[in-house]
Amino acid sequence: MTFAEKYGPWAVITGASEGTGQAFARRIASEGLPSVLLARRLGPLTDLANSIRAETGVKCITASVDLAADDGAQQVIEAVGDREIGLYVANAGADTNGAHFLDIDVQPWLDLMRINVLTMMRLCHHFGGPMRARGRGGLLLVNSGAAYGGGSFMATYAGSKAFEPDFPHVDSSRKIVRL
Repeated sequence: MTFAEKYGPWAVITGASEGTGQAFARRIASEGLPSVLLARRLGPLTDLANSIRAETGVKCITASVDLAADDGAQQVIEAVGDREIGLYVANAGADTNGAHFLDIDVQPWLDLMRINVLTMMRLCHHFGGPMRARGRGGLLLVNSGAAYGGGSFMATYAGSKAFEPDFPHVDSSRKIVRL
């Protein structure tokens, strides 16, 4: 079974505009799997999608979404539309606050938790259910080394990323594969 057969017919990649998200998008496209590329900044996503299409001929669509919004998961679901998703890459979620917890307002910390925990969990549930029913698919949850070391300067970020390594529990009898 090829990668595209195992994880197709479409992938969703959050945080695809740069860094590891961009690398995932390119690697997944190299395997022939079309992707829905998502991030806040549409410009870099459009450039990436154009580059992927030119290099591989693989379809890519883009959408600007705010995973920190109360309706962040719904924004993703709407961007995906009726496409069948066989691979969900939860890559978004960096600590851009650069502050100790009490040195800034609580809202940026709540936004960070929404991105790394609540929205990601909702999307795992949304995409994972059909994958289990089909008996194939994958959920790739990108965490951070901060989840293992933590630190007072990044406690909220570390805690939110620590949620990811063991969620969702993957069980081969349920046919959901965690890469």
